[in-house]
Amino acid sequence: MNRPNFYLRDIDSFIAAIIGFLLIQTWAGHSGIGVSPDSVIYMSTAANIRHHGAINDFTGTPMMDFPAGYPIFLSGIMLVTGLEPMQFAVVLNGLLFGILIFLSGWMMERFGHPNRVYKIVLLSIIVLSPCLLEVYSMVWSETLFLLLTLLFIRVARRYHLTHSIEVMALLGVIAAVACVMRYAGVSLILLGGFLMITDRGINWGKKIVHIILFGLIGVSLAALNVFRNHLVTGTLTGYREKAVTSLGKNLEYFGSVFCDWLPFFDDPYKYPALVGVICLLVCLGIWLFRLIRQHDEYSYDQIATAHFIVYAFFLLIIASVTRFQQLDSRLMSPLFISWLWGSSSWVPSVMTRVGKRQRRWLAGVALAGALCMEYGQWDMYKFNWNGIHYAGIPGYTEDSWTQSPTMGFVKKTSGLHKTAPIYSNAYEGIWFFTGMVTDLIPHKDLPWDVRDLMKEDHFYVVWFNDALNTDLLTIEDIQKTKHLDTAWRFNDGAVYYFTTQPRQEVH
Repeated sequence: MNRPNFYLRDIDSFIAAIIGFLLIQTWAGHSGIGVSPDSVIYMSTAANIRHHGAINDFTGTPMMDFPAGYPIFLSGIMLVTGLEPMQFAVVLNGLLFGILIFLSGWMMERFGHPNRVYKIVLLSIIVLSPCLLEVYSMVWSETLFLLLTLLFIRVARRYHLTHSIEVMALLGVIAAVACVMRYAGVSLILLGGFLMITDRGINWGKKIVHIILFGLIGVSLAALNVFRNHLVTGTLTGYREKAVTSLGKNLEYFGSVFCDWLPFFDDPYKYPALVGVICLLVCLGIWLFRLIRQHDEYSYDQIATAHFIVYAFFLLIIASVTRFQQLDSRLMSPLFISWLWGSSSWVPSVMTRVGKRQRRWLAGVALAGALCMEYGQWDMYKFNWNGIHYAGIPGYTEDSWTQSPTMGFVKKTSGLHKTAPIYSNAYEGIWFFTGMVTDLIPHKDLPWDVRDLMKEDHFYVVWFNDALNTDLLTIEDIQKTKHLDTAWRFNDGAVYYFTTQPRQEVH
């Protein structure tokens, strides 16, 4: 193959990458990149690393609920560019999304049975994916974690072709970096071990040595991170509460995300857990079939299918044994491309082995399914764009927050914190808009925090209707112990002043 043709193979991936980059710039056109409470933690920690050399968030306390990798990455860009994250995040996320798209296309061009039509169809699904567009329109660590996952799959194939100790070490380094981007990066260590165990091309003596070395490299950075957490806070990954959702309930949430990703279901979904189980069984069956038949068992799509299986089981188990936010599209976003490949990559392979009539029938069915999915994605894209175009990306840069009367009141009366402590259900947002450090309203399940609040003689509570969190104390809960002295009410929230004295005035 001559070199010009080699580069032409990936021109469609490059075009798709440019489209992805431009989509992120367009989405952020109204009010900038999306900012969530997690984003505030990341950006404030990055600023503290850059300016003070401390891995502390905006409250001045050590960041522990998240690993330090993403804030360190942001602080490195701040050092090089001299810009703040809000100034470069749109371009950064556009570039990361573009690289993810290009790498996806590059790998599909090198599947066991590459097919140009299949590749273009899947590239268009990836570019228009509501799941991926949500991730790359926010300041979230998933923007890097998803890319690291694809790089891991890329290097994993290289390892299983060569069984080189140098490539194995590189695989471990990628897993180690992923672990300090998100604690869920440990799933890549599990995946690497799983792939090595099932690799029949290496003897067990060498296999055991490689698994041990890979594991040690993979956990190295995460071990340093949790050791630091233990030194400064006495916990490994923050204060983790016991699980409140069963495996069955998590299966429902898990399946509901696939119902969201697929265009064939109408909300409310009737049997979401069944959909989730079917998605798991289909990918597991395809992976086992290829492994047993020794057919493309270490192709990119086969390794991606194994990633889907390992990461899906990891999420379901971890969400059932520790307190976890409800499984949603963001948490499951690392599964999207793996699921897409694992559930569809058999089509080009089968089409090369069936007769002409069957090939036409299979191509027609596959194309119809793909078009239905793209239609559903396009419909969702238009729905989301209608809101984003006029109000901005959901989060603290959205108009409902930037024009919030409640937040406006807090800005005008910034001296409140000098007269009494302030608690809020959106304390990250208050810092983002005002620079004022407040406290989070205590969780109901943390009695020591509740007692500390109730010991206060007087305090303010800034309540935002859009920041509802059922794990936190409500205003009614606080009123059972404290007296509501004064309240300033607005159409999006309220500011309450509580004392130990009888109520005097309510506006």
